[in-house]
Amino acid sequence: MAGYSFQLLGSLNIALGVTPVTNIPGKKAALLLAYLILAADRPQSRRRIAFDFWPDSSEKQALSNLRKLLHDLRAGVPELDRFIRITPAYMQWNPELPCDSDVRAFERAAQGNTLYELRQAEELYRGELLPGFYEEWIEAKREELLQIYRNVLDKLTALLENRRDYEAALLFANKRLSEHPFREETYRLLMRLHGCRKDMAGVAQTYDRLSRVLETELGIAPSAETQQLYSSLMRSGDDLTEAAYSRKPLIGRIGEWGALLDLWQQAKTGTTSMLLLKGEAGIGKTRLALEFKAWAESQGIRTAWAGCYPTVRSLSYTPVTSWLRSIPLPPLSPVWLSELTRLLPELFETFPELPPPAPIRENWQLNKWYEAIERMLLAEQPLLLGLDDLQWCDKETLQFLAYMLRGGSKAKLFVIATMRTCEYANEAVDNFVAGLRLAGNIAEIELAPLTEEHTGRLMAAIVGAPLAELHAPGVHAETGGNPLFIVETMREWQAGKSSSEFCLSPLVKSVIESRLSRLPSASLQLVSVAAAVGKPVTPELLAIVSGMGEETVLGLMEQLTQLKIIREYEDRQYGFTHDTIRSVAYQAGNGSRRKIYHRQIANGLITYHQGWLEPAAAEIAYHFELAGMNAEAAAHYELAAAAAERLYANETRINYYRKLCELLPSDRILPYLMKLGEAWIVVGNWIEAEKSYRQWLERSGGSATIRERSLCDVALGNCLRQQGKYEEARGFLERALRCFELTEDASGVIFTYTTLGLLHYYMGSYDQTLECLRKRMELAGQQSRDDCRLFGVVGHLLYDQCRYDEAVYWIKKQIAIAAGYGDHYTTEQAMGLLALIDMDTDEMDRALAFLADKLELSRSIGDRMGFANGIGMLGRYYWYLGHDERALACIAFCLGEAVAIQDWRVAAIMLSYGGRCLLTRQRLDEADRWLDLSIRLFHKLRTPYFECETLYYASLLRESQDRQESAAEIAEQALQIANRLQRKDMAVSLQVLLAQLESGLGRLSPAEAINRLEALAGLYPDPREQAAIRYAMWKLDPELQKHDGAAARQLNEELYRKSGKRVYADRCRELGSYCTVSAAPPPMPSLAAEAVQAAGGSPRLPEDIELYLNR
Repeated sequence: MAGYSFQLLGSLNIALGVTPVTNIPGKKAALLLAYLILAADRPQSRRRIAFDFWPDSSEKQALSNLRKLLHDLRAGVPELDRFIRITPAYMQWNPELPCDSDVRAFERAAQGNTLYELRQAEELYRGELLPGFYEEWIEAKREELLQIYRNVLDKLTALLENRRDYEAALLFANKRLSEHPFREETYRLLMRLHGCRKDMAGVAQTYDRLSRVLETELGIAPSAETQQLYSSLMRSGDDLTEAAYSRKPLIGRIGEWGALLDLWQQAKTGTTSMLLLKGEAGIGKTRLALEFKAWAESQGIRTAWAGCYPTVRSLSYTPVTSWLRSIPLPPLSPVWLSELTRLLPELFETFPELPPPAPIRENWQLNKWYEAIERMLLAEQPLLLGLDDLQWCDKETLQFLAYMLRGGSKAKLFVIATMRTCEYANEAVDNFVAGLRLAGNIAEIELAPLTEEHTGRLMAAIVGAPLAELHAPGVHAETGGNPLFIVETMREWQAGKSSSEFCLSPLVKSVIESRLSRLPSASLQLVSVAAAVGKPVTPELLAIVSGMGEETVLGLMEQLTQLKIIREYEDRQYGFTHDTIRSVAYQAGNGSRRKIYHRQIANGLITYHQGWLEPAAAEIAYHFELAGMNAEAAAHYELAAAAAERLYANETRINYYRKLCELLPSDRILPYLMKLGEAWIVVGNWIEAEKSYRQWLERSGGSATIRERSLCDVALGNCLRQQGKYEEARGFLERALRCFELTEDASGVIFTYTTLGLLHYYMGSYDQTLECLRKRMELAGQQSRDDCRLFGVVGHLLYDQCRYDEAVYWIKKQIAIAAGYGDHYTTEQAMGLLALIDMDTDEMDRALAFLADKLELSRSIGDRMGFANGIGMLGRYYWYLGHDERALACIAFCLGEAVAIQDWRVAAIMLSYGGRCLLTRQRLDEADRWLDLSIRLFHKLRTPYFECETLYYASLLRESQDRQESAAEIAEQALQIANRLQRKDMAVSLQVLLAQLESGLGRLSPAEAINRLEALAGLYPDPREQAAIRYAMWKLDPELQKHDGAAARQLNEELYRKSGKRVYADRCRELGSYCTVSAAPPPMPSLAAEAVQAAGGSPRLPEDIELYLNR
């Protein structure tokens, strides 16, 4: 359906679709339309309109004038009648029909913070509101919009200045000045921007202009602040950046250094962010980052540095541990100190009374641990964290970094990471960087090779200007401007006085090999051992592995440090000056010698970490594996897997279990295949879990007991259910049930009935779900904790069928069992369902109370997804009450959490909720996208309950798009699902909708449609259903249905007074009764408000959804 569009800024133009509307009878009528558009979000009293348009007339005369104006408007533009809702007391532009306004678009874009949004807002403001009209009511709105425009210019200028786009910033700053030529602050901004461009003439001209304006108009001089800025800018050599360069010049990296300073300034204001320095090995990434670290330390800023290494990439949280150990321990309560002992076990020596931390079994429990680490790291701010060689970083450290860099954090934190572009980063690193890009929380700089000029300057710094001038072109051509290769070549020249040319790959290796070959045998042995260790190493460990005395090792390390082969790290550790040297040193020995080194290192680590092997177990296993000692490697991988499980480092645990399955003989891998499947389930990878369980079944043969095999059948059936492979899942579950019944294993039978009940519920086979419940209840013995899950399913099933009282009965039984076990998780989940029941039965105040309790309880136990679900339900609550923007903010938060955790069922529900909000706001294209994604997800997940409901709103969307045939087709599809699932609420709504659609399509006459609805009303006596049916009957023929109109009005008024829901208010207005949605929404629970505000509340569609759908 074509909608109206209004241009109110700079001029008054009205169009229907793309056609200008020219038959409006006079300027007063056009102004009335503009009046209604400016107040489109709320009804306007006719008395108020009459007063605003004819303030000098009596009320009676003004109302008469308004009636005459409306009559003329209807006669001139009859199609407007459907776009304006008119009652005896009120008028409002129909919010359900499409309409665009440049004012609305301007105000929406002006709220944004991106360059695109702000530029769009600036372009939309073509001039003042309704020029040529001088009514008093316009002036306030005109001034408000002008102030918004000025704020847009201010934000644009600041944003462009931060991006160092001074030319564009000057453009908008000059526009700001034209809006307020006496604003001294704008002159100072212009002077600063000219100064950034080194345009001293521009600075002087701006200052002179300000001086003339102030003297001529006000008789005063510029303020002291402005005079001081002018003097500072005009003095040369007083720039912070230049001062920084002069202290520590970086050859060929001046631009990158400036970018670092800019990002650091933002971080100091609380804009937590990360900078990624990228480039090939030896290009100078680490050098640049360490130079900035040194500069920061010279400013008194706290820094912490850590590196990642290819040989220990699977060790969880190694960089985090390095950061923690590099800073002093701040005053912390025992609660946080206990959490820190997971990575700093030495704290038990300092604080022997500390309790051990609780085991981590769920993702949400990581928050407390992460908060403890964050409290220690951020005890002093601002903080600079450095992470070298990100491409080798473990997934758990990346997960913690994502937590530190989360949106909404006000910490003064800046992270600099380096990453090689010549090596493939693992998938976890790619996903981590992609996530930061989507969030706009990362800056990336790829370092280019040095130019020939800069190559000469670097050579001159090492070997002097004459030699550099002679060889710079050749060295630059051969090295490609790689600083490491240049430096290594110069050092070789210095050592051997060679004048040979540099050949990139072979010569770099030979240069390093030549330097290493000249080392004494003891030093070379230490270099070889350190290379095999693969990361910075302590002198104590080197002494154990090499058999030398510690003093001897320290002396040799000092010599190697002077030769620039080894450098000293923090915590008395020694590592190579560059990984290229380590690689050459490692490859220098033969394979047998390397195996000996790895065996010595593994045994040395056991001695070094005696009494506390767990933190080093994976490293020990790695070296045993490289030594060809598979049995010893497997024993330590098993220990490492157990430690990773306690830390809830599931990706790392999976890697260790897979290693065990590779190293162990087939008759010993069955327990690890089961553990591997469990770990895959925890991370949500049902496909890999299925593979593990199938592999277990294939390999178990006759070695497993019936119980073990049956438990694997149940686990495999559960995996298949999650993937929508329902028939196959039932086969495995029924086989397990038969075996458990044959062996009279009561706990196994109960467990299987519960899982079968879930399967039937997901399939929409509600009768069979109830049959599982009945059979479970027939079993002798007390109720078990597993019954919580089954009773919850039954409660949901009854809720789905609108059998609310029965649903409440089973949910209360569920809560009673959960309370007996202290199961707060189940309790808060049940509170969510009780809130949904209350929302559906119009008990809105009680629903809000349940949601507040759910949020408190889920936060107290750290249930991240339960907390997010509660906020998502709040979105539904606010949508019911007509507060769409607040609803969308809640829904956006829950959607983001669901996608992050990969809970696709909840993501699909939130997409459905969001689509309804967008549909109500007439943002039809966005609504179409959200609802389509939701339906596709539900279809992929084979979840008919939610698919049915979402199809209903998709049908309403097609109706709004004037696609009646498609709307009817979708509604019929949804009705079939509703009838199969016995969804009474949706069956009624869909039959009502279909009666209206088929009447509109001519398939039914209005009388036939009314008769169909009359019969429907006889089947559904509930007031909520009666209100919907009677209203639909009145809409089909208002004149013939006056009696039903009165009945519908009374019903909807009563329901509105009870609940405050928008749907009842909208019906009342159409029926001639005035009910308004409250302008102020009920206050949001404080926990939810904080979470939504921190997340930003901007509804957007994560790319991960499409990636999942396209798998």
